[in-house]
Amino acid sequence: METEWLRTFIVAAQTENFRETAEQRFITQSTVSKHIHHLENELQTTLFERQGKHVKLNHIGAHFLQHAEKMVETIDEGLHSTLSFLNGYTTQLTIGVAPQIANSTLPAIIYTFQQQNPSIQLKIELLKSNEIGEAVYTGKVDIGLSKLTSTRDIHTVLLAQEPLHLIAPITKKGTDAHTLLQQETILTHEYAPYWQDIQQVLQQFPSYKSMNINQTEVIKNFVKQGLGIAFLPKSVIVAECDQQLLHSLKECSHIVSITYFLTKYVTADIEAFLAVCHLIYKDVISD
Repeated sequence: METEWLRTFIVAAQTENFRETAEQRFITQSTVSKHIHHLENELQTTLFERQGKHVKLNHIGAHFLQHAEKMVETIDEGLHSTLSFLNGYTTQLTIGVAPQIANSTLPAIIYTFQQQNPSIQLKIELLKSNEIGEAVYTGKVDIGLSKLTSTRDIHTVLLAQEPLHLIAPITKKGTDAHTLLQQETILTHEYAPYWQDIQQVLQQFPSYKSMNINQTEVIKNFVKQGLGIAFLPKSVIVAECDQQLLHSLKECSHIVSITYFLTKYVTADIEAFLAVCHLIYKDVISD
């Protein structure tokens, strides 16, 4: 039983269309038919019901599909692992990370860790903060970098407590924070854990305007375009402020954004990654 027969069968089972299967697999339609024919001969049963040019997966094909997918997945994992080993990697860590962290401190963390640990291969999974704890607990990821803790019984380390900054377009550099909060639209991220603390600050501005945008990178781009102001952690805006793309008016030291390091098991590789995370956050916050 050849792997290519299985790959063709999986696509054909999903599409129930040999022409579309040929297009997705970059082979001819006659080759698709041959692969399915060889596979059916090997199994000594039909996998599709054929009605003219139309095909439909039968109950035996549906049963075999689950096994075919597992076989191909195992083969691909073996190939990937062997290639990684040949390229000098000895172990792999999968990191589940929240988008806000991925777009701020993660590149520096990855760069520094890879310089120190060239034999460890890293895989990144972008997840929402409320999904990361579960992903760590179930083993989907080895490490979680999250803005939230988890209700699961996993190892949790507080990486950073960053003050929030009120940011504005660079064109508003001469305007004070009080005036901006009265006049400008406040771009919000309601899923951020610190949003309730921000609302308490805004109570002194009963007529403030807000716009809900639940993605940090979009919020920053809107601010750059003069569409409002926002409260964001220092690590998220430090690069744009250094490049004079955003203006930080005020540090809200009493409101903090917390970042957590989550893992189910503590190994030497994971401890090395944690040490790099501490180093990068220390540099960003104290800068």
